[in-house]
Amino acid sequence: MVAGKRLLIVGGGDSAVDWALNLYPLAREITLIHRRDECRAHEQSVQELRQSPVTVLTPYEVRRLCGSDTLERAVIFHNKTQEERELAVDAVILNLGFVATLGPIKSWGLELQGNQIVVDEQMQTNLPGVYAAGDVCTHPGKLKLIATGVGEVCIAVNHAKSVIDPSAKMFPGHSSDLQLPALCGADTT
Repeated sequence: MVAGKRLLIVGGGDSAVDWALNLYPLAREITLIHRRDECRAHEQSVQELRQSPVTVLTPYEVRRLCGSDTLERAVIFHNKTQEERELAVDAVILNLGFVATLGPIKSWGLELQGNQIVVDEQMQTNLPGVYAAGDVCTHPGKLKLIATGVGEVCIAVNHAKSVIDPSAKMFPGHSSDLQLPALCGADTT
């Protein structure tokens, strides 16, 4: 799909940088544009990007896409000077993020901090029986990573389960409790 193609990647976060790093060996050429002066991706990934053959243009945005039957070019512009550039492209990959909104959840009476739900160390909100995890919530020491969100979900589910079923074991165990030699059929004596 991308082999030998001229790609324009739009965005400056982890997804955009990862796409560029993973596709440049396959594509004919890649240009990554971002509306800010610097990419917001992980520092090591940005370093790798700068050392790669990917052309990085900041602060640029897409003005329009052009072509007859297929995409042929993109007109991009420097968002401070309004200077336009035309790029020959075969495909555009958009990595523009998202706008998080709580929608009707805002009217539930939850304690909010900005556009995030405040939780305690058990991931419980100020409303009994209501838990939140991941990017939608905040707490002291919050680190917005997928791995952190997964951990928060585990915490929330275990605490919610113990509220729903008071006889439930709160601590589900962990992988280091497993007897690895016994699992593999080895002699444990």
